[in-house]
Amino acid sequence: MKTSLFVLTVASAAVAQDWTFSTLGSSEQAEIHAKLSKWKALYGPIALEHGLLPPSSNQESLTSDDHSQNELERFHNTILDVQEASKHNPHATFSEFNIYALLTKAEFEKVVMKSFAGQNFTDVKPMAYEDLQLAGSGVDWSTNKCNPPVKNQGQCGSCWAFSTVGTAEMAHCITTGQLLDLSEQQLVSCATDNYGCDGGFPPNAIDYIHKTGVCSTADYPYTSGTNGYTGSCNNGCAKKQLSLGATQQTSGETSLQTVLNAQPTTVVVEAGNPVWQNYKGGVVTHCPGGRSDHAVIAVGYGTKDGVDFFKIKNSWGAQWGDSGYIYLQRGVGGKGMCNVAEGITYPQLNGAPAPTSNAPAPTTPYTDSPATDSPSDDWPTDSPSDNWPTDSPDWPTDTPDWPTDSPSDNWPTDAPSDDWPTDAPSDDWPTDAPSDDWPTDAPYTPPSPSTGSGVQDQLIAQTNKIRAAHQLPPVSWDATLASQMQAWADSCPGFQHGGPSGWQNLATNTPCTDNCLSIVGAPWLWYNQEETQWNYNSHRCNGDWGQCGHFSNMMSPSVTTIACGWSECANGNYVWCNYNTPVEQPVVPRISGMTKDQLKASLTQ
Repeated sequence: MKTSLFVLTVASAAVAQDWTFSTLGSSEQAEIHAKLSKWKALYGPIALEHGLLPPSSNQESLTSDDHSQNELERFHNTILDVQEASKHNPHATFSEFNIYALLTKAEFEKVVMKSFAGQNFTDVKPMAYEDLQLAGSGVDWSTNKCNPPVKNQGQCGSCWAFSTVGTAEMAHCITTGQLLDLSEQQLVSCATDNYGCDGGFPPNAIDYIHKTGVCSTADYPYTSGTNGYTGSCNNGCAKKQLSLGATQQTSGETSLQTVLNAQPTTVVVEAGNPVWQNYKGGVVTHCPGGRSDHAVIAVGYGTKDGVDFFKIKNSWGAQWGDSGYIYLQRGVGGKGMCNVAEGITYPQLNGAPAPTSNAPAPTTPYTDSPATDSPSDDWPTDSPSDNWPTDSPDWPTDTPDWPTDSPSDNWPTDAPSDDWPTDAPSDDWPTDAPSDDWPTDAPYTPPSPSTGSGVQDQLIAQTNKIRAAHQLPPVSWDATLASQMQAWADSCPGFQHGGPSGWQNLATNTPCTDNCLSIVGAPWLWYNQEETQWNYNSHRCNGDWGQCGHFSNMMSPSVTTIACGWSECANGNYVWCNYNTPVEQPVVPRISGMTKDQLKASLTQ
């Protein structure tokens, strides 16, 4: 899906028919007004950055409590969408606090489907009976060490690239034990039998990966997410040949379950609807019913509170859904919930799984994320169809593979806001995609209180090295507050702010013990990108405070102590740090005596 103000403009007329805010009582209007103010503070800057605001909204409107009638009507309709989605999905949670809240249903659908090429799936057959291997109560590859972090495709319709590269990375790791960070940008710009930011075909993409090899992200970084352009192909990087077999295609829930017993797989789904737009957690048991328009990765299956599910990894950033994942009901037959079993594509494993990479068994316990409110308007009544939309360029009809989505199936987080800091932690704060640190392996075991002081030493030492490079005094460890922070972390809250109130930073964390000082930790994540946006003359961020809040918290000269907690849980490995006590416009000296590259190198010396 691709961000486009043109899309918003042409669709704005459709909003009028749903305008009901003006008919509400004064107290209800005041409540929605207050919620919209909160939404603008939390999600407005990211929505603006990615073109997800209606034409009447702008930078000035985000800092004003004087909301336009159009904004209030749109936000109210999203609240209704959340309520409707909740009514149809009693096992799932939804919230209007997401970056898409000022998009109408029609606008969100058009963004997802803008150039989704068409393909008939009738030739994709389920596995033969003798090939089916149903065993165990569940599998969860998301806890395996071969699962890379949730990524964000940004403003480019590259879900096909993210889903297939992720599937290939995991397949290679399962057989070799080697987890690689591979370049989605290479596929977007160089895989010519796809359409770059205008959509692509997962089977074509996996064939390309198998035959051509893929460069590392470090050698060929992803850039299309920030501008929505496919870009020209760069053949200068060294391509890694992966340990993959031939591309396989199948369909059906039983086939999907069989594949997941051995490896994760790319699947196509129906995502351009309010269920996906406003999803926060739990198991989705009702999709509106429509065409597939998005490619994702199926990473597991299991059962929660009597409801069977498939676990799906999205490419819309970790601030979306349940830390970047969604759970779809399993066992509904046909194409599956939200068409999850309609088109299944994966590479054969080339060799036996490495001893350290076997599938987790049994599945890890599923836990719901904290919920907020819920609601939706009239659901489309058309049932899923094999006939794909053809509003983009005419796609070749002889292609036996499936396209998936168009520009940007999601848009936040490559932008400056990686892990949102808070001045007073709140469950409502958005949180961004996990960084380059990989989640840890399966099988998952229940969390236990942290042992040793390795992470503590890392956080203190690296924070102080970064501060020293800017001529700032060192900070010390607040042990009393740290015990409260650790209690919060040990509760496995997932990727959200919380625990003791204060000025807080949050990031993904690489688990470590005695080797923590040899690993670049969270302080560098909080510092690196945001430092480039810091205006040392005006003592503030060049953008919204939320874009530099981590830097501001950690680098404030007034901070004398920090306290942190870190988790190793089924829903991710994260670290929270509170700072005592920063100011909003700290005077931070420029780095001196070394470059940033030298500073980074010094963190592990």
